[in-house]
Amino acid sequence: MTIKELTLLSDNLAETKQFYTRILGLSIVSEETSTLSFAAGTTLLCFEKSTNLRPRYHFAFNIPYISVMDAFSQMSNNVDLLPISESSKLADFVNWNAKSFYFYDNNGNILEFIGRNDLPDGDKISFDSSFILSVSEIGLPVENVKDECEKLITEYRLGYFAKQPPSDTFSVIGQDTGLLIIVPVGRNWYPTNNHPAEAFKIKVVFLNAEREVTLLYE
Repeated sequence: MTIKELTLLSDNLAETKQFYTRILGLSIVSEETSTLSFAAGTTLLCFEKSTNLRPRYHFAFNIPYISVMDAFSQMSNNVDLLPISESSKLADFVNWNAKSFYFYDNNGNILEFIGRNDLPDGDKISFDSSFILSVSEIGLPVENVKDECEKLITEYRLGYFAKQPPSDTFSVIGQDTGLLIIVPVGRNWYPTNNHPAEAFKIKVVFLNAEREVTLLYE
């Protein structure tokens, strides 16, 4: 599974443009009065204009595993990284064979850079925006995690992520290249203890077994 397009809401497209071009170094694909799109590796990342909704999401970018520490160092100079514990801002997910770190964008979204050691790295180590491979995760807050997962698995021939046992409070669908993070509304997004998941409009276009699927949550 790979995420081809991700569309989210933003109350301030001008600030979003500044953050994603200046801080993340993404290239603008299209810009109109009410929409803004970036190239995030192989994913088209889009924002639609909203008004006074204060939409907040959690999503992740895949980067090469070999570049994680360089990315961590560079991004720590540009944004305030979120603490994982009292002593660290770098998460080591042993079961996922991955490392990641987190920070807020201008909208209050929790962004994650994650390197997965089970995916190919490429040849270079030093990090820049061209090393953003794709949007690899999107958090989907729902009322009933089990019911939503069963629906997605049945309708779109998906499966639970093999590295994460499913539960009623946190389930993951897909593969390392693309994941749907299914959580109940109100559950705090990791690694925070004061950022509850809220349901806002999300459009996800993904490819699974050469089939293109569009999910729309409103």
